[in-house]
Amino acid sequence: MTGTLPRRGRTTPTGSDAGPPRWPEERIARLAEDAARRTAAVSAPAATVRADGRAACVDLDLAVDHGAHLPTVAEAVRRRVAAQVEAQTGLTVAGVTVTVVDLLLPERDDGIPPDSGG
Repeated sequence: MTGTLPRRGRTTPTGSDAGPPRWPEERIARLAEDAARRTAAVSAPAATVRADGRAACVDLDLAVDHGAHLPTVAEAVRRRVAAQVEAQTGLTVAGVTVTVVDLLLPERDDGIPPDSGG
């Protein structure tokens, strides 16, 4: 793949013989979200990416199942996101920041969340 990929948003080079192709930051963010979504206990990831040259930093906001060990989940997300982005783009992932923005409570048998007073 050479040249620049036709997408909105900033792009970052990935390197080639014919000059550096570029990855849109939006596309890198989708890769990161996909990787996070595949991690146990994680839902609704939203990523933003800052890429410059051959490195990218990923910021992820996500929801985690109630009862999951948050440090373990966050580390699993970091590892999976870095590995997938590096494997698919050739970029070095300089960092993955994980912010848990919501805890997902299990639903009761009647479909009502346990803290809703129903």
